Amino acid sequence: MQNIRRVLVVGGGVGGLTAATALAQRGVEVILIEQRPAFNVPGIGLGQPANALRVYDALGLLDQVLAAGFTYDHMYIFDPNRSLIVDHKFLLGDHRIPANCALSRSDLHDILLGAAERAGVEVRLGVSTKALHDEGDRVTVDFSNGESDTFDLVVAFDGIRSTTRQYLVGTAFVPRPSGYSAWRVQVPRPDYVRGMEFLQGVGSKTGAMPLNRHLMYLFHIRPEDPEAYFPREQLVDLFRERLAQYGSYVAEISASLTGDSDIVYSPIEPMLLPWPWFRGRVVIGGDAAHTFPPHLTQGAAMAAEDGYILAREVLETDVPIEARLMRYSEQRYARCAFVYSFSRGWMEEEQSVRTPEQLEKARAELAQNASTRIGVSDRILNSRILEDRPVPRV
Repeated sequence: MQNIRRVLVVGGGVGGLTAATALAQRGVEVILIEQRPAFNVPGIGLGQPANALRVYDALGLLDQVLAAGFTYDHMYIFDPNRSLIVDHKFLLGDHRIPANCALSRSDLHDILLGAAERAGVEVRLGVSTKALHDEGDRVTVDFSNGESDTFDLVVAFDGIRSTTRQYLVGTAFVPRPSGYSAWRVQVPRPDYVRGMEFLQGVGSKTGAMPLNRHLMYLFHIRPEDPEAYFPREQLVDLFRERLAQYGSYVAEISASLTGDSDIVYSPIEPMLLPWPWFRGRVVIGGDAAHTFPPHLTQGAAMAAEDGYILAREVLETDVPIEARLMRYSEQRYARCAFVYSFSRGWMEEEQSVRTPEQLEKARAELAQNASTRIGVSDRILNSRILEDRPVPRV
């Protein structure tokens, strides 16, 4: 069976950097391209549950990630005035791996980029693919800079607007607006915010996630017109209007917002691409294959798992490359389908609370059942999927 000796990775986010590092650590020549001219990483912060931390541990990065972030093992659900409804202790992690560690997106990116470069990955910025020519035993790639090159495999983690997904399936499967959107802003962390928090409101939900000893990010999820455009100069007033029903630190943050506050607004556009996630010698993962509502904080985690499992599967030489990519697709689809359905159901249930009376019913139901439901998710996502079979270096 043909070995995979030379790989192109498209996209320099969590999944792409994880795949590139895992491949390069096993002796593969890896070139990673990123269409942005510089790594000015967008976004606020990322919760990294134990399953993601196990990937970083396998790459030798766990200590760096934990040192940069904030570890926690509880999730809390409150009412709009931060009266406690649910205190859930995560059933994630083990004696070495914390249940969760949240950190800024830029810090995680810097850690993963450093690992890729130490492993020997060649990183090229300001470059994208222009055309892919699958020739059976190799892929010839035409780049945006006019150059061409050949590879044994093309691995694309090129995001929610993936052009590689379009190469695979056209426009048959694309992200669709859910009708809900997320508002986020990074702010100082009160000492009493020690884990992930949700404040269930009427017609919306807000909450916080610590990022380190000093910072956290506030998030807010509510229905929004998918066609809405909010000029930057209006974001503060619009965000304040949406937070008006909430008390405690949410009210304090709302009052403190200024024109300099880095408010990030983005629609929630879930998508799950049916498997297989490949054609010939071109394969995708991460947001190119699946995007989720943020409720389980599994978006980056699933991308990291995709990258690591893909590297493991494609380097086994016991079966043809198509069978290896099919094995990757089958393994990843089932797990991502669970995250997709669970997180989307959670979002739709919470957003169905539209009156004070419904909030009281939701409070009673959450107190009775929420921890049990989240515990089911914990047990599934805490299952071990990374036990590495011996893979020879190429």
